[in-house]
This record gives sequence, structure tokens and C-alpha cells, in this order.
Amino acid sequence: MNHRCLSLLGRLRLFFLLGMAGSALLVVLLVTLLGDAWSRTLLAQKAELFAERLSEHLRFDAEGQAVGFDAQVIEPWILTSLATEMQVRIVDEDGRVLYTNGEARPLGSAPQFRLPPQESVGIEHAGVAMHLATRSLDARGRRLAVQVAASERFVGLLRESFGAPGMRRGVLAMSATFLVVFLVSFQWLLRRSLRPLHAASAAAQRISPSALAERLDATAQPAEIRPLVEAFNQALDRLQQGFEAQQHFLASAAHELKTPLALIRAQVELGRRDEAQAPLLADIDRMGRQVQQLLLLAETSEPLNYQVAAIDPRPILAEVCDVMNRVAGRRAVQVELHADPGLHSWTADRGALFTLLKNLLENAIQHSREGSAVKLLAGKGGFRVTDQGPGIAAHDLPRIFDRFWRGADRRDEGAGLGLSICAAIAEAHGWRIVPRPLEVGLCMDVRMAADEASPAALAVTGAGGRQP
Repeated sequence: MNHRCLSLLGRLRLFFLLGMAGSALLVVLLVTLLGDAWSRTLLAQKAELFAERLSEHLRFDAEGQAVGFDAQVIEPWILTSLATEMQVRIVDEDGRVLYTNGEARPLGSAPQFRLPPQESVGIEHAGVAMHLATRSLDARGRRLAVQVAASERFVGLLRESFGAPGMRRGVLAMSATFLVVFLVSFQWLLRRSLRPLHAASAAAQRISPSALAERLDATAQPAEIRPLVEAFNQALDRLQQGFEAQQHFLASAAHELKTPLALIRAQVELGRRDEAQAPLLADIDRMGRQVQQLLLLAETSEPLNYQVAAIDPRPILAEVCDVMNRVAGRRAVQVELHADPGLHSWTADRGALFTLLKNLLENAIQHSREGSAVKLLAGKGGFRVTDQGPGIAAHDLPRIFDRFWRGADRRDEGAGLGLSICAAIAEAHGWRIVPRPLEVGLCMDVRMAADEASPAALAVTGAGGRQP
């Protein structure tokens, strides 16, 4: 598996799964390698503890002689049934055996009272390796010692028959339990920890040229991620400054060019009239139009210039069609308006909506044949503008909204900024402009609803008013 293909969450899961598997394997390996040593150590500890417990529950006869252990605490069957593999005796300070659960012969040497109160040594008894634990004490004015000798072979048998399998099953069960608990808690913890990152990702997706002022909240991020978020915000600051400087320069240049062009036109008109005057005035008008479009493009690209509200679009539709009919008349083109009778409200900026409609109609008029019609169809979900011109090639459709781009069959008017202005207005409103080639001409659908799937819902054919 290529680790580069894993997400951060996947890498953490894989890391901890490998860690859990490695830990379980290490435990099994240690138990296997150190089983014998661990058994001997455990045998010594248990023998010492059992000897100490026996010394605390001695039983005496009427003459004060130690004769065994309290049967209420130390059950007799423990001492009798295991007499061969675990021998217990009580000896006095002279080495005499006062009590034994097995043979009467001594288990090793008599206790040496100069040794510490509790001594644990390994011995061999009847050819069997055993472990001897001694516990010395003073009882009723006499010095006694309780000795416990446990067989190593018996402990080994218990370990191989019950201990090791049980330990392996216990390790597996414990590992499985830890793994399930860990995965559940780890999944919950990771999702909770990564929630600020998901929120930052969603906020970053909302940032666009029309919303450059938005920033990611660095305080909500983990300490390890906070420098990255702060660096991203600083990059956005630089981008916003550069974008605002570009827009300011564009607007300033357009403003500065309008006055010289007006003066040049006045001087040409006051000068001598000849054949060169008309083309010169046409060039000046074309330059003035381009400057005006640059200024309009700068204004439409700034979101703060919009005042979006619920408006009645019908007066704006009628006004823009009336204005563009005068332009269309010079080309022998007719502008038709078809509006849905149920259309009463759009959420838009009045001025920007008028500019959007005007530019789309003007573009359609410029590319229409003489005697044809340009139709504006408006519905509740948006509107469309259709013409009966030559249309546009499919491979050129993605480029029609690029600034200063004009097709091969372009007309002389315009600088290729009209549709760019339309795209900026639509983006500021959250709308979409979808160009669609027709059998004859081009259709420009403006979809206001994000879930608008079919532009046919925008059209009102044969209904509504018609404005020639």
C-alpha cells in the first residue's frame, strides 16, 4: 500500500493498528522466552507468601506444642492432596519436626536463626527441584519456623497446561478489547479534532474574487495547524491588495481617458469637414465605448457596489427592451419580450440587472440577421435571450466570457468586454449564464436558482406580454 495515497486519518489508523499488533506480538514473545524464569520467580514469591500466611495461623495443643494450622483458614485438603509436590513442616529451634504434611525426614537443613526472618532458596528433594521458603517466628515463648517446599515441575505443569494457554487467550482477548475500544474512541476523537479543519476547508471554498475579504479563523485550529492557516490568511491579504490595486487602476485609467476623448471629439467636430472626419469620429466613439466598458467592468467586479434586494423585474424588462429596440431598429431587428404572468419578484441589484439585460440583448442584436427577431423570455427562475444569427462554434463556447475575446465572425463594434461584464454581474448575484447553440442562432440562459436543471422552466412561450 502506498502511504502517499492515504489520508491523514488513514495514516493515523494504520499507525495505531500496527502499534497494537506489534505490542501484542511483543507480549507473546516475552511470555514465550521468559516463561521459565517468570515461573521460578512466581514460585518463589508464592512460596514465601504461603509460608508467611501459615505462620500467622498456627494451631497448638493443650501443652502449647505446634501441631498444625487453623482448619478454618487453611483447609486441610490443600496440605494433604498436594503433599508430594508441596511439603509443609513446622520445626523448632533444635531442628525437630513438629508437624509435616508428608514424610517426616527433614527438608534440607534446619533453619538458621541468624539468617533474616524469611529465607528463600532452591533445593533438590528426592530428585525433584523444589523451592524452599522459611518463615521464622516466636510463638508462646519458643522459636519456631514454618517451611514450605514447592515443586518446580508441578508449577511447570500448571503453566503449560493452564497458565500459558490462558495467558495467550487473555492476551488475545485483551488486545481485541483494547483494539475495539481504541478504534471507537480514536475515531470519535479524530473526527472531533478534525472538525475545525473541515470548517476551515468549507470557509476556504467560499472565498472567491467577489469575497476576498473573508478569512479563516485561526484561533479555532489546533496549535500545529494554526501557522498554516495564518500563512493562508496572509496570502489572501496580499491577493486582496493586488486585486484592489488592479481594480483601482482600471477605474482611474478609464476616468482619466474619458475627458481627453471628449476633447478630441470636440476638436474633430469643430475642424474642417471632409471624408476623413466620419471614420475618425467612429474611431473616437469606439474608443469611448471601450473606456466606458472598462469603467463598468471595474464597477461590476467590486461586490460592495451591489445593493441586492427583492425587486419587481417587469418595469426593468420593459425599459431595457424599449431602449434596445431603438438600437435594433438601425439593424432592422425586432426585440420581443415574453414574461411569465406569475413573475413578480427577483432578488437582484436594479442597475446591475439593467446592464446585464442590455449587454445580452446588444450582443444578440449585433449578431442577428436583418429582419430577424431577438427574444427575451423571463420566468420565475431566470431569463434567456435568443437570437437568429450565425451562432458560435462549440469549441469557442468556453471562451466567450473571456475579456477582450472576439470570435472570427465578430462585428466591428465592441472590445470583447460585454459578456465579461455579464459574467461578473451574474457571479456577484450567484447566478449562472449558460450559452447553448441553437439550430439557428445562440441562446443565453441566465439561471438564478442553484438547482435549476432545465432552462425550459425559464421560458414562457405564447404567454405574457410582447413588446415589439
